[in-house]
Amino acid sequence: QFATFSEVDTEIGKTLKRYEAFGDGFERFHVNLTKDALQSNDLQKSLKDMDKRCQDRLRDCASSQKDQINDILPFIRNTSSILVHGSGNLLALTIACSIQEHEGVRFYICEGRPARKGYPHGSGEQLLEKVLATPEGMRLRDKLHQYCTIVPDSGVSSVMNSVDFVVMGAYCVTEHGGLVHSTGSLQISIVAAFRNVPCYVLCETFKFAHIFPLSTDDLKQPEDGAGEVVPLVEFVPP
Repeated sequence: QFATFSEVDTEIGKTLKRYEAFGDGFERFHVNLTKDALQSNDLQKSLKDMDKRCQDRLRDCASSQKDQINDILPFIRNTSSILVHGSGNLLALTIACSIQEHEGVRFYICEGRPARKGYPHGSGEQLLEKVLATPEGMRLRDKLHQYCTIVPDSGVSSVMNSVDFVVMGAYCVTEHGGLVHSTGSLQISIVAAFRNVPCYVLCETFKFAHIFPLSTDDLKQPEDGAGEVVPLVEFVPP
């Protein structure tokens, strides 16, 4: 498929370009993936080495998700009510495992607008689909809505009094401890702080980025937003 290393490097760059709005974690992965290839004269061997590194990274990501979930599960009780914002795989797996471990837990999932083009009703709908796609969530298909309720973004302050804590994902964590995540994260963080409700972020280590935004205007927006008036992601200062 590839005749030269330059073609391989260009294809990797194109594939990872869609994630550049999430910080430089994927660029560092690009460098790590190709760092030895330039010194090799055997393209096929280099491709096999790259494939092995990708498989190793996938296994690391899978195991790190389980580790983070094991860290948060002790904080969840059968009577817990939790507000969730985001649509990441780690959040989805956390919800599925929590329901499996704690029958009485209740999740209030933010509607999550503005929407991406593939999910016109917001990130909440996308998150529920991802929950059902997990091995744990497949067994909950008929009763997931007993545990999860999508709430409108405008109702966050009303729901905040009823929850024990907030959990959200992250596109990346910035150099100075800020957060880049779906629009609405700053609003939720402010309301949670005002109501003295703990707010936690679930984030893989590869999302720690060497960027230093001062506001949402400094962020590059993803290309799959449904609208242009309200940004798809925003900056939450530390």
